[in-house]
Amino acid sequence: MLGRIVVVAGLLFAPLPALAVETAPTEGQDYAAAKGWYEKAAAAGDATAMHKLGLLSEEGQGVAQDYAAARGWYEKAAAKGLAESMYNLGILDEFGRGVAQDYPAAKRWYDKAAAAGDADAMQKLGYFYDVGQGVPQDYATARGWYEKAAAGGSASAMNNLGVLYENGQGVKQDYAAAKGWFEKAASAGSAEAMNDLGLLYEDGQGVAKDDAAAKGWYEKGAEAGNPFAMTNLGSLYENGQGVKQDYATAKLWYEKAAAADNPDGMRGLGLLYGNGRGVTQDYATAKLWYEKAAAAGNAQSMYNLGALYENGQGVKKDYGSAKLWYEKAADAGSPEGMSALGTLYAEGWDVTRDRSAAKLWYEKAAALGDTGAMQKIAALFEKGTGKAGAKR
Repeated sequence: MLGRIVVVAGLLFAPLPALAVETAPTEGQDYAAAKGWYEKAAAAGDATAMHKLGLLSEEGQGVAQDYAAARGWYEKAAAKGLAESMYNLGILDEFGRGVAQDYPAAKRWYDKAAAAGDADAMQKLGYFYDVGQGVPQDYATARGWYEKAAAGGSASAMNNLGVLYENGQGVKQDYAAAKGWFEKAASAGSAEAMNDLGLLYEDGQGVAKDDAAAKGWYEKGAEAGNPFAMTNLGSLYENGQGVKQDYATAKLWYEKAAAADNPDGMRGLGLLYGNGRGVTQDYATAKLWYEKAAAAGNAQSMYNLGALYENGQGVKKDYGSAKLWYEKAADAGSPEGMSALGTLYAEGWDVTRDRSAAKLWYEKAAALGDTGAMQKIAALFEKGTGKAGAKR
C-alpha cells in the first residue's frame, strides 16, 4: 500500500494551477459584470474587492489569465492588511507563477499572513520546515507551525501532525497520537487523512489490523477525490483483502486514480494487463501504462519495464534496455531494480559477469529490506568466487 505524504493545503483562496483554463460560467454567472463591481469597490478602497480582482486575473475568469495583474491586486490588498492576499502572494512566489520561483520570498509572505492570523499560511510554514523547502529542515519548528494552523482549523495541518507522530519526526513515534490527528483531520474534511486512517488499519499500526475498516476509510477518501485512496481501494479488490476478490472493481478504481494522474493507479492497470487479471493478458497495454507511470516518476514501473525487456514480454528481449530501466528504477530507490541489476551482473547478461558488482547491487537492495536480494547474496557466498565471464 501507499505510504503517507505531507499535504500541502488545498485552500479557499488558493490559485488554480499555472495552466488554468477559463471554465464555462454557470447559468447567470457573469465574470465581466462581477469584475466591474469589484473594480468600483476597489476604487473605494475595499481590500476584499482588490483580492477578488486578483483571483479573477490569476484564474483567467472574465479576463485573460495574467499573473502580473493578479500580483498587483494582491499587493494592494496586502498593503491594507488582508491576510488572504499575503498568502496568495506567497503561492505565486513558491510556484513561480508570473515570477521566478523564490522560496525565501514565499516564506516572507507566509510569515506576514501567519502574523495576520491566517491558518493556511501557518500550515505552509510548517510544510516548509517539514521538508526543508527554502529553510533548513526542522521537524520541531514544523510541528509548532502545524499546531498553530491546526488550532486555526487547518485540516491539512492536522493531517501533517499525524504524519509526524506516525513517522517519529521531531517527536517520539506514537501511532495513537497519529490516529487521533488523522481522525481530527478527517472530521474536518481531509481526504488525505481518510486515506491515512485506512493505511493504519490495513497495516495494523496503533490499531488491530482490520481490512474492512481500511476499506471503509479508503472509500471515504476516494469519494472525497483522493487518488491514493482510489489506488489503495483498487489494491484491496485486486488482492481480496477485506472484500471478495474482484478484478473488475480493482480496474475501475485504478482507472479513476490514473485519470487523476496518480502513477500508482497507472502501475496498477499495468499489472492487471501484464498478469491478465480481469482482462486479457496484454503486455503491450501493460507497457503503455508502465511508461505513463514511469514518466510520472514511479520507480516500480521503471522496474516493470525492465522486466518486460529482460523477459521479452510484448517487446523483443533486450538486456541492454532492461539494464537501462533497472538503473532508472534503482536511482529512484526501487530495491527490485537494484536486485535485478545484481542479477544481470551475476549472470553476465549484456554485461561482463561481475560477482563484486552483483554483490554490491544485492546489498543495496537488501539494505532496503528486499529478502530476495538477501538470499541472492547468500547464494553468491555459497557458490564461491567463480570466474568472470564474457558478455553474452
